[in-house]
Amino acid sequence: MPTGRSEQSEKAHLSAQKLVLATLSAWESEGSGGVSGRALAGSAGLPMSAIYYHFGDLERLLESAQAEACAEAERWCAAQLDAIGTEIRGAAALGPLMAALIDDWCETQRTLAFARREGQVMAMRDERHAAACAKWDALWMSFWQEVCDRLGLSDVATLTAWVFDGASSLHLLRWRRPVDRAGLSELCDGWANWVDGRVADPSPWFEMARRDALALILPSPPEDETAHAIAVAAAATVAQRGVTGLTHRAVAAEAGLTLGVVSYKFRTSADLLKAAFDAIYRRLAPQEGEAPRPSGSGLARPTLGRADLLGTEELSAAAARDPDLQAFAAQLRYLRGESSGRAMQRQLGPDIVMSPIENAIASALMGGRVRAYVAGGRAQDPDPVDGDFGPLLTRFARR
Repeated sequence: MPTGRSEQSEKAHLSAQKLVLATLSAWESEGSGGVSGRALAGSAGLPMSAIYYHFGDLERLLESAQAEACAEAERWCAAQLDAIGTEIRGAAALGPLMAALIDDWCETQRTLAFARREGQVMAMRDERHAAACAKWDALWMSFWQEVCDRLGLSDVATLTAWVFDGASSLHLLRWRRPVDRAGLSELCDGWANWVDGRVADPSPWFEMARRDALALILPSPPEDETAHAIAVAAAATVAQRGVTGLTHRAVAAEAGLTLGVVSYKFRTSADLLKAAFDAIYRRLAPQEGEAPRPSGSGLARPTLGRADLLGTEELSAAAARDPDLQAFAAQLRYLRGESSGRAMQRQLGPDIVMSPIENAIASALMGGRVRAYVAGGRAQDPDPVDGDFGPLLTRFARR
């Protein structure tokens, strides 16, 4: 009898683990749109009732999958700390180390990286997932605090964690592997320069990639009020339902138009996705002649643009998963940051010229900060200058 109970317990554990692994796989391959009880049970080779037997409901399965991913990430962090050691110090050591960690995280731990991203999106949509997201944030804050303590950079640990979050979310986007890796190194070295109170060094790989990404942008069609309304509705649909929920019928309902009109203007799902991308991207990066949106004291504040943030996260994840969306991946990765760069320059002073790599660093920093407040459960939003960004500005002032 004891043997029988042990075998039964082991079988139950394996079944539950199959459902958790199926959830992690779905987050990597499809995103939250692929997470339904029926789909997960089918992928695990189990009846749908197994979800309720082992977890009670689908929400608790998602929580268990997030907890499993976070625990695996904690083990990865511990292994990195063991490998790093304690001998190296100084800002110059931060850039190469950060680039190596981001690349390893996004390539060898890709399933966990997608689980992290989906956890943030779920927390943005539903506060019930905020606690799980807060555990991720605590893990990364603890990890980067330890790394920065060892390097003698304790005061910028939180900012470095935010740059890691922003840069790793973009490094999940695959375009041209050697160039992407070289551009990542330039970005991380640039952040190390910022920590040392200096602007970034020249970034030939990043700037070449930026020029090539600009060449991928197709010219916008002639101004069409109906098409514009559909594009805005498509962006809203992506923010509300994710990329998998972007259908002609859903967009028609959001725009208050007939299905026939939407289908006539945008014949395929790919056309709708491009329209959504363009609408969101134009809000993130105002075009020439357009005024940038105000942002409080001059630095991006997390209370603004939740729908834009959700839409961007969904599109970024879709572009990271689907090789057919490489043009989007290139644009998201290399063309963001002009608004963040302008805001940062206002704080650093007119003597600082923000290059494309500087803009990208600012975007990674502010993107990580926004997600920390919107998804990570931070209770308050202090003034960026006097609060969060004060240590960085102090380091520049010393120079």
